[in-house]
Amino acid sequence: MEITINKLILDEAIERVARAVDQNPFIPAMKGVLIEVEDNKIAFTGSNGEISIKHTIETSMDAKIITPGRILIEMGIFRNIIKKLDGDLNLKSDDKNLFITTEYDKYNLNLYSPQDFPAINFTIYGETLKIKWDDLKKIVRNVSFAASNNEMYLILCCVNIAAKNKKLFFKATDRYRYAEEAMDIDSDVEFNVSILAKNLRDLLSFEFKGEVTLNISEHKIAFEIDNTIIQSKVIEQIYQDVSKIIPKEFATHLIIDKKELNNLLNKASVIITENYNKIRLHIDNEFLTISSTREEIANAEVKTKNFKYDGDELKLTINSKYLREAISVFDDQISLLITKDKLRIVVKSDSNQNNIQLFTPQKGF
Repeated sequence: MEITINKLILDEAIERVARAVDQNPFIPAMKGVLIEVEDNKIAFTGSNGEISIKHTIETSMDAKIITPGRILIEMGIFRNIIKKLDGDLNLKSDDKNLFITTEYDKYNLNLYSPQDFPAINFTIYGETLKIKWDDLKKIVRNVSFAASNNEMYLILCCVNIAAKNKKLFFKATDRYRYAEEAMDIDSDVEFNVSILAKNLRDLLSFEFKGEVTLNISEHKIAFEIDNTIIQSKVIEQIYQDVSKIIPKEFATHLIIDKKELNNLLNKASVIITENYNKIRLHIDNEFLTISSTREEIANAEVKTKNFKYDGDELKLTINSKYLREAISVFDDQISLLITKDKLRIVVKSDSNQNNIQLFTPQKGF
């Protein structure tokens, strides 16, 4: 294989596919980027087994094919070398080595065998759905934090994506909290798939403006952006419909401005750690009090009168991270709806009526 290519074009291709390459994969060859040169195209492929990305460059004055071929080169060192170079580069390989040269520089890199790289099907198929890229990123951001990090229950590490009756739903839960957001769509499609939340966030890390077409099947979700095909496997497990846990009736309502509540949380959380983020919420008479404790080190108690509440005295112990992330998807005035048994709290706001957040209080006050 031999090509000449401008550094900027090559650098962009490498950065695109690098997002799918793990630094320490189980199979050493998966550390590599596969470069395939044939006809009038130069294709770069990276994969971690779950996410796969393929970026294709059409030949031009800045990207010329001299000899077709197929090589597999370690991503890390290849990427670092290209970043240090400028201008037009010559990439030439034999069976075991890749030679990178410019007018003044020369590098010699050992190759992996391209036969060790798994065959990946980049065929686009399945139900199609058009959606604005920014809307997709926002809705995923608004629910994905509720997915579990415990891979013992893999399906709970997923975001469930379903479409029916021209509605698109995104849902996530770790059994202690639940997040859901819906949006209207033009396509009359029906599907129900689950993708690891981490993979979904990685897929959406690209900067792009405009509308994309999602292609969703029972095996994968894929889309194409600027000559780049990005796809992820879906988890082949049934995602139980847990939306039924959302209560229909509530005993008490707390209404407070997001800035006010965030201010209280910031003050009370300054003494606690990520591993122990329990806070106590107490409403009595005209005060809402949030307190926290760091054993043998510090205590904090902050109060406000700027809220509305329609019930009797309230005492709750809450995971501050759950509350902070639940209110992060809203603006302005926020409503916390509390069930009679005080086992479920639903967070809503007119600023985003399509989103529902639910979490469970902790034991002990």
